Amino acid sequence: MENMANKVARIPNLVDWSMENMANKVARIPNLVDWSTGEVRLMSAKCGSCDTYFFPKEHYQHRPGCSREGVKDVLLPNKGKLASYTIQYYPCPAPFKTDKKITPYGIGLVEFENEKIQVTGILTETDLKSLKIGMEMETTLLDMYTNEEKQQVVTWAFRAVK
Repeated sequence: MENMANKVARIPNLVDWSMENMANKVARIPNLVDWSTGEVRLMSAKCGSCDTYFFPKEHYQHRPGCSREGVKDVLLPNKGKLASYTIQYYPCPAPFKTDKKITPYGIGLVEFENEKIQVTGILTETDLKSLKIGMEMETTLLDMYTNEEKQQVVTWAFRAVK
């Protein structure tokens, strides 16, 4: 596992930093990513009324006509399958910010098959020429930039399983 000592989420509470060596880290959006078990996993929810998984878990408008009763928090698996992708040859639009040039980069739609949910994210640490629909992907973190407190700001991404 990579050293996460200088990483923080781009948005408050984006990542659960409860593991050791994660003191003094700042997350920006609550309840999107957890890595307290040593694996980066997206925080989702499952509706008890219609059995639909949705992400982010606060997105309660997941299925028209559903009573949305019995919604439970769940962690999506760390691994899924690449359902679709595109390669971008221009910088990410605002508000995305990065210290380094990442173009070209992939945007992938990763399917978590048992949960019947697909989540979009940047594809990182992957040879873009090797992308194939159906290949196994895992959730990871992407270094974006160093903030004013000299902390590495991160967001979630997907990479090919090696």
